[in-house]
Amino acid sequence: MTERECAAWLRERDGFLILTHVRPDGDTLGCAGALKLALNALGKTAWVARNPGITETYADYMTGLYAPENFVPEHIVAVDVATEGLFPSAFAQYKGKVALCIDHHPSNEFYAQETCLDAAAAACGEIIYRICTLLGVMDAEIAKQLYIAISTDCGCFAYNNTTAETHRIAAELFTWGDFWQQVNKNCFQTLSLKEIRLQNRLLESMVFYDDGATAIGAISLKDLSDLQASQGDSEELSSWANKIEGVRVAATLRQLEKRVWKLSLRTGGWLNATKVCALLGGGGHAAAAGATMRDVDEAEAREKTLAAIRAVQAEG
Repeated sequence: MTERECAAWLRERDGFLILTHVRPDGDTLGCAGALKLALNALGKTAWVARNPGITETYADYMTGLYAPENFVPEHIVAVDVATEGLFPSAFAQYKGKVALCIDHHPSNEFYAQETCLDAAAAACGEIIYRICTLLGVMDAEIAKQLYIAISTDCGCFAYNNTTAETHRIAAELFTWGDFWQQVNKNCFQTLSLKEIRLQNRLLESMVFYDDGATAIGAISLKDLSDLQASQGDSEELSSWANKIEGVRVAATLRQLEKRVWKLSLRTGGWLNATKVCALLGGGGHAAAAGATMRDVDEAEAREKTLAAIRAVQAEG
C-alpha cells in the first residue's frame, strides 16, 4: 500500500502493538516510538512491544512506551522488519499475525497482510515521518523519535544512503527542539571503555584481502567474556570496521552462540551487500546487510563469508 493508504488504514483502526526486530537499532526503535506517540495523539491505543535485546544506548528513549503485560492488541504492526525471521524469540507468538509492515528494506518478504514499502528511503523513519505528516500529528517527542530513527540508520548523515530528502526531513525535525544535540552525543560521540577495547580485539582479528580493500574480522564469546562485555557492546562494530582507510568491504563476524555467527557487511556500495548476504540466508541493503550462520565455527564462518564475497565479485 502507499503511504497515504497506510495512514488511512491506521486512522480507521485502534488497539495497536508495534514490533521491532532482533538486536534493535535506532531505526526500528525510533520508528516504533514515533508511531506509538503519533497514534496516541489521534486518541488511539498503541504500545511498543518490549524487545529484550535493547541496548543501554536506546533504553532511556523507550521509557514509558512499552505495552503493559495484560495488553491484548487488535492489530500487530511491524516497523523496519524485513522478515519474520528477524523477530526476537519473545515475539514468536506474533508470527503469521502481523497486519501491517512498514519497511524500507528491498529484501522484505511481504509476510504481513499489508505492506507499506519504500526501498528508496534511507531509513524507515522517513516513511514514518511522511505517515505522521499525512495523519496531521507531530510534536517534540515524536520528532525526537524520528530523528533517532533517521540519523542512526544513515550514520548521522554520513552513510551513502543519505539523500537530499533525508536532510530535508531532518531540518524539519530540528524545528521541534534541540533534542538532536543530545541524541548525537549519546548515539555517535560516546563510547564505553568496553566498546573501545572490543574495537581493538576486532582490529587484531582482521584479515585483509584485495590489497587491503576487503577486511574480515571477528568477535568471539571469549572476547566478550575476557572484557566482561555484552552483545550490546559489540553492536556498532560493523560500522566501525568500515572506517579503516582503504577498506571498501568490511565484514564483521560476531559470535552469538557456540556455533552461531552473525555477519554484518558494510560495502559503501562498492559491492552489493544484499547479494552477498542472500547467499548466506540474510539480506538488507546494497551497502549494508547481514546474515546469521548456524552450525559453523569461526574459521568456517570466515570461509563462507569470503566465498560469498568472491561469488558476487565474480558477477562483476
